[in-house]
Amino acid sequence: MIDHDSHVHTAFSTDSDEPMEQMVKQAVRAGLHGITFTDHMDYNFPQAFNQDDTNPAPFTFDLEQYLAQIGRLEKIYGSQVRIYRGVELGLKPDAVEKNIALSRDSRLDYIIGSIHLVDDIDPYFPQYWDTFGEKAGITAYFETALQNVQHARVPIDTFGHLDYIVRYAPSGSRFYSYRMYAELIDEILRSIVAQGISLEVNTSGYKNGGTMPNPNEDIIRRYRELGGESITFGSDAHAAGLLAARFADAEKIVRNAGFDHYVTFTGHKPTFHTFES
Repeated sequence: MIDHDSHVHTAFSTDSDEPMEQMVKQAVRAGLHGITFTDHMDYNFPQAFNQDDTNPAPFTFDLEQYLAQIGRLEKIYGSQVRIYRGVELGLKPDAVEKNIALSRDSRLDYIIGSIHLVDDIDPYFPQYWDTFGEKAGITAYFETALQNVQHARVPIDTFGHLDYIVRYAPSGSRFYSYRMYAELIDEILRSIVAQGISLEVNTSGYKNGGTMPNPNEDIIRRYRELGGESITFGSDAHAAGLLAARFADAEKIVRNAGFDHYVTFTGHKPTFHTFES
């Protein structure tokens, strides 16, 4: 059983309304031993895709208020569930210095590095696919991911939802498989392995009729073949009801790929958890 959710969003993220306390209460009800808050910090996110007109800097938040709220909840619920401090950084070339500065904040336990934009266009919106088309749009996403993991110099603990792009592809997986983009994906994985970065298995890929986590089983298996040793699990929940969703299914995939453990992070130091037999 996976007893820690390492990718959780709350009302501190532009795309969630869930109070942080509700997430903690759900973690207690679900019997989790740990929860890591990883609200979005996507510096320089384009206003064209701002989902909250009241926020002049979309997908960012006040770090001091965030940490203070986590501290308050620790005092109330800390005897029932461990609460960790993290962020999900949006990796992009014009945010490198800000990302580096935040990732070095000693008060944070955990940094997810994710790609949410390609050429400042969000694949969540039809404009992305109108601009690139499907196959070229998926290729551009992996090229952007490779550029960021190889050259961005941002210290991260795990790489988030590596094939996130397929969630929004108009034809689903018609133009997507590991083999179709193996050369690019392998380069991303080799860079992650060389830097000691974990690979996140993100179960939000199962939402809305999805049939796989992000990344899919072929990529998880390839990460292992290339020497990857460190898997993190995250639901990417933006609502309490999705906390730790489909973890049992994701665990089966990860074990089939050859892993007997997963990791969590405290102060950017990994703790290894062996799967129960």
